[in-house]
Amino acid sequence: MLIRDRKHFMLGLVMAISFGCVFAGLFMPWYGNGRCAFEASDALFNSISKGSTHYIETLRKQNKAVENTAVTVSLKYSSEEAAKQASLLLASAGEVAHKDDTTLTFTGSLGAMLSEAITDSDTAFYNDESTFMTKYGLLPKLAMYRWWQTLTEAEKSLKRQEKFSEAVVVNAVTVRGVEVGYNYFGIEPKKASNSYGILSFALIFYVLYTLWWGYALFFLCEGVGLAMKGGSKKEV
Repeated sequence: MLIRDRKHFMLGLVMAISFGCVFAGLFMPWYGNGRCAFEASDALFNSISKGSTHYIETLRKQNKAVENTAVTVSLKYSSEEAAKQASLLLASAGEVAHKDDTTLTFTGSLGAMLSEAITDSDTAFYNDESTFMTKYGLLPKLAMYRWWQTLTEAEKSLKRQEKFSEAVVVNAVTVRGVEVGYNYFGIEPKKASNSYGILSFALIFYVLYTLWWGYALFFLCEGVGLAMKGGSKKEV
């Protein structure tokens, strides 16, 4: 290799090697609980993300609009076991009848049904496994998945009955309650305002580390005589 500018080449080489060392260090299990830096940062951002998705009080207010709404909805499940598990969730909210092995009919207050789903979503949000086991004998994520199936089917049934305003409330509980409880179960919620120090460090490190690699390549290219030059315009 022909080195035209030894000073810049050596500077780029040192920067590239040091970049690689730091990069390797990011994969080492040095960042708590045997995690590498990427796993630790992923856990941090998941916790902060979870901390901004607690919509339970808003959902309870929305649910007041349908708390006295009587409904009869048909709920279709993928298996007999799923239908039986879903019936456990609905037992205290209204009357549940088995139309066949995989289909339930729920008759009762829509508000009562959604109130149970909201309460369970809040329980899942705070990672309370024991309450689910005592209440249903089901693991939290399984119970929340059955709620997701139940409310998805309930929304479809309400739309078929042209009860669109009620379906909107059901969808809100599904998306902002049940899905949040399921997706974030096991993650501890944190507020961004309580983690501004580590967030600032992560952002600054990311920017500087990106520039670090960019300048390493830049100096290496300069060292071997590769450079971008503006072309001269030729008049015909």
